[in-house]
Amino acid sequence: MNKILLSMVISCYTFASDSATELLKNNGCTTCHAVSGIKKAPPFVGIARRNSRRSADPKSAIINSIKNGSQGKYPMFSDTKMPAFSYLTDEQLNTLADWILKQAPANRGIRRGRGRGMGGGMGRGMM
Repeated sequence: MNKILLSMVISCYTFASDSATELLKNNGCTTCHAVSGIKKAPPFVGIARRNSRRSADPKSAIINSIKNGSQGKYPMFSDTKMPAFSYLTDEQLNTLADWILKQAPANRGIRRGRGRGMGGGMGRGMM
């Protein structure tokens, strides 16, 4: 009976994972970062956008910054130093990086302008 109970506890612990919002809250991330607004550090939207555009492996770049800390990556926040969160597990780092990358605007890459709205597109609109 004790072996069964112990097995259940271990399996619950093994498969339980922190959600990104719990990790953000428990590690004080939102003290400095906002999702899209300006605080002491770059917003998560900006982090997702910058790393998606400038890094061959954006997830690894974000994980590296969380795990080892960073400073100077964002000119507007050059005086802000992010501390290292080296105690986070690989699973927690992956959860945070995935969440941050999901904050990038969904319409990235869509061109606005020609062919849209009045006077453009099929039928040339109403003139």
